[in-house]
Amino acid sequence: MQGREEKEKIVNYGLIHIVDNDRDIKTIFNKKNYEKEFLAFYDIYTQGLRAYDALYDESSQPEAYAQEVALKIMAHEMEKINAITKKSKREMQMMEDSAFTALFVVPAIARFQTPATEQLADFLVKEWRKNFPKNQIQRGDFEKINAGFKEKRGLLDFLRGRVV
Repeated sequence: MQGREEKEKIVNYGLIHIVDNDRDIKTIFNKKNYEKEFLAFYDIYTQGLRAYDALYDESSQPEAYAQEVALKIMAHEMEKINAITKKSKREMQMMEDSAFTALFVVPAIARFQTPATEQLADFLVKEWRKNFPKNQIQRGDFEKINAGFKEKRGLLDFLRGRVV
């Protein structure tokens, strides 16, 4: 059993990196690889989500804690983006990170299926939309995204924002 301090380290030094991706989105988001890649990604962050969920439950102000963690994730992302000096590269990275967040990060957080992770997913989407107005994302669900690969029309509708 982990103590509070250990859980805080897992969240503050592990979970905030959930938005990090060094792979081309096209190689991990396709009919052949998405399910396998998503489940592997989810497995990597399960410990962080579990620690976050426990700290949320222990918090006297759980909603404020969820927002705090979303802000830490967003601050990490902004630090990474702001370190890119060339505007075209920065915009390309924002676009790739937005796609990764919409297709992997938010669905992974929501897949944990607790009130804590539901709030975290909502706050992260809200902060993302505020910080990246040109790269709007919405809540996505792994099962719906993955099912979209089974029905070509469903995936196109999802990507166009018609399926939530």
